[in-house]
Amino acid sequence: MNNTKQLLEDYTNGNRNFMATKLQEVGLEGINLSGADFSNSDFSDADLMNTNLCGVNLSNANLSGANLVGANLSEANLKGAKLCEANLSNANLSGANLSQIDANRAFLFGANLSQANLNRAFLFSASLSYACLIQASIKYVSLIGANLVGADLSYADLTGSYLIVTDLSSANLSHANLSLVDLNSSNLSGADLTKANFNSADLSSANLSHANLSLVDLSSAKLVDVILPDGIDYQTLCKS
Repeated sequence: MNNTKQLLEDYTNGNRNFMATKLQEVGLEGINLSGADFSNSDFSDADLMNTNLCGVNLSNANLSGANLVGANLSEANLKGAKLCEANLSNANLSGANLSQIDANRAFLFGANLSQANLNRAFLFSASLSYACLIQASIKYVSLIGANLVGADLSYADLTGSYLIVTDLSSANLSHANLSLVDLNSSNLSGADLTKANFNSADLSSANLSHANLSLVDLSSAKLVDVILPDGIDYQTLCKS
């Protein structure tokens, strides 16, 4: 199906099955498509700005380069979808299934990902600055070189993820689970790490200057060449 008008007519008439639909570069901005099944569909370079995709099935869909600024994807299923270089700034992805997505170099500035499932996702060099990831499941995710400046990851579970050379400056990681996380050479300056769990994490060469380390758990963490906040020495930190 390449006809946008036909798609909208079918949706209005109650059809929700649009599996494997080809909609490259289509313009569907501001349209309501909630509850539809677009699994295995191709939305590459499509304009879906402010589109209502609440509860939509986009599993294994191709959304590379798509404009999803301000789109509503709450509770949507995007498992295995391709989102490389897609723009999801200020999009609502709360409660969405984003497991195993390929979102390398995607732009998610200010996006709402609270309680979303991002397990085993690829977000290499993605921009998630000021995104909301409260209580998100981010296990075994590749966030190498990603930008998470000012992001809210409080109570998130990042077990086993890769955040090498990742910018987490001024991020909120209070109560987050970062056990087994690789944070080698990451920037955590000014971050809130209150009651965060870094059990067996690798913080080698990480920058923790001006970070809040209140009640942080660093048991068995690797702290070689870590940069600490003023007034905190290595021995004190290891005993925390």
